Amino acid sequence: MSVLRSFQKQGAATLVLTALLIATGIAAQSTAVASDGNADARAALVRAQQHNAQGDPRSARIALMNAIKSDPLWIEARLLQSETLLRLGDGIGAQSELDRAIELGTASSSVRHLYGHALQLQGNLNKAKEQLQAVDIAPDHIAYATRILGRVAMLSGDNALAGQSFDRAIRLEPENSDLWVDVAKFRAASGNQAGAIAAVDEAVKLNNENIAALQYRGELVRSQFGLRAALPWFERALQIDPNNVAVLTEYAATLGDMGRMKDMLVVARKIISLDGKNPRAFFLQSVLAARAGKYDLARTLMQKTEGRLDDVPAVILTQGIIEHEEGNFNAAIDRFRRLISMQPNNRKVRNLLARSLYLAGDAKEAWAFLEPQVMRSGTEPYVLWLAARAREASGERDQATGLLNRAAAHDVGKEVAFATSMSLDLLRAQVQRDPGDARTVIPYIRALTNAGNNAEAFTQARKLQNANPGVSDAHILVADVAMARGDYRTALSALEKAKTIRFSEPVLLRMVESLRADGDLQKSGELLAEYLSYNPRSTAALRWMAYAHLETENWDVARRILENLRARIGPNDALIMAGLAQAYTGLGRHADAVRTGRIAYYVQPSSPVVSHVYGLALLGEGTRKKDAIDLISKAVTLAPDNAVYRKSLAQAYAELKREGESDEV
Repeated sequence: MSVLRSFQKQGAATLVLTALLIATGIAAQSTAVASDGNADARAALVRAQQHNAQGDPRSARIALMNAIKSDPLWIEARLLQSETLLRLGDGIGAQSELDRAIELGTASSSVRHLYGHALQLQGNLNKAKEQLQAVDIAPDHIAYATRILGRVAMLSGDNALAGQSFDRAIRLEPENSDLWVDVAKFRAASGNQAGAIAAVDEAVKLNNENIAALQYRGELVRSQFGLRAALPWFERALQIDPNNVAVLTEYAATLGDMGRMKDMLVVARKIISLDGKNPRAFFLQSVLAARAGKYDLARTLMQKTEGRLDDVPAVILTQGIIEHEEGNFNAAIDRFRRLISMQPNNRKVRNLLARSLYLAGDAKEAWAFLEPQVMRSGTEPYVLWLAARAREASGERDQATGLLNRAAAHDVGKEVAFATSMSLDLLRAQVQRDPGDARTVIPYIRALTNAGNNAEAFTQARKLQNANPGVSDAHILVADVAMARGDYRTALSALEKAKTIRFSEPVLLRMVESLRADGDLQKSGELLAEYLSYNPRSTAALRWMAYAHLETENWDVARRILENLRARIGPNDALIMAGLAQAYTGLGRHADAVRTGRIAYYVQPSSPVVSHVYGLALLGEGTRKKDAIDLISKAVTLAPDNAVYRKSLAQAYAELKREGESDEV
């Protein structure tokens, strides 16, 4: 027993000694053994620095991995790797390298700015804020920390702190290109588009090889002018770093929106080769498959996003469309309801939800979603038709007939915003309490306009415009009120300001309407051509361009545009088919005119526009002139004040009379 006890004591002593040695080794590693880097590590670090200088952080990351592998105890390599990973958006990896550098002896105060950045990238905003507001941040790093604090505040919804942080960062480091990119994003998020453009222009001016600046300038140009205008900015960034996944993703999305699907697919596949689990690349391919009608493939590709984009509105919309097109209407309803909770005034989504509800057999609920649009001016004919079907299914046949008559007339009025549910008096009281809050002022202006008080609405809109000269919507609001007053010159002046900030489709359509009302058809056409040069697939702009060419009897140009639209959206648009019939008639292609006119009439037989054009097609074809006169007479009956229809009817009767006289001879 004594031998056993002796052995146990010796074993215990050995274990204690071993534990002490291990602890001592760990302590030495954490304090005393940090190295200066061996030769291989230093050579790899030099290569990493060169890659970073060339705008290639991916290659720099690999070089630094080799440096750390050669000398794991070299702090400088760890710190540079953390900075490189931050550039690549890898907050977890950056934090890991910073933790190891601190273990090796780096003072935590010297890397708080980087630590806060890593936490921000991970979405851990409260802890990031603690690091970035610490009192022991080194003076050389305060500007960096302040910039990242601005990001954290913006992501937290604290716009006051974000503004203060960015203003301070500008004072500390006004020539930091990355800072101006962050400022641009903050201004854009605040609605100050003009300020965002100025900030990103400054970022590019300070460093014309700053990939983040070039990418964001492309995004703003895409919003400001259109898809095609953005491509050179993305392509310039990709010349510097061909493997930048963030830029490649925006480039692919833009190509897809332009209809360049094959090019988009090539870029999306490159993204997956660089990042095999990139959710946006799979989403873009899913959209491509859905547009081609391959909904099974679209669903499979969407599943590969692994739910990482399920809170993105565009993704929810695509998921809903896939479910809808495959007949899973209840699943589609769930998706569309969720999206409406995020975007309550999105008319397109409300229409999709209403259609899904109608097809699922819930006509009353479909009507509930359509009613806010139907009971105002500016309702699209399709929405009126869908609402009529919903009313008919609910037994309200008289109301359904009235809605169908409105759809047939194509007289939908000007598009207006959703009316607020709050009373005018309550809105007025809120504006008096806080006259600078646009969220209250805008509904008040809309309510004034709906109430017919255009003078007060215009006064309020002018105040909002003067207070927010960099916000496109403020200028659009002035234009809307001016147009309601019939003051198209003032509307155009406001829209020109909005156009310089963001040449969007709503701005275009308002400008075209105002120019045509003012009699300037030529400038209206030039404006459409300018917009289409940036947005060649805009259905609304192509429609207007086709109608303009029909008016000026440029039949073949109108035909090409309308045939393109028919190929994209199908033959169920009565106005496109009627426009084609008119173009074919003008070209003397009478058989084609009658065929397309017949389709238009089948789609919308109670439309005066369709009846008139189909009648003219039959008149030109020559074998069914009595049917032609019946159709043109119907158009006159439906729209008795239309001078063009009355003139066509008189000419048709005159032609029929001449033929009768000729037969008698």
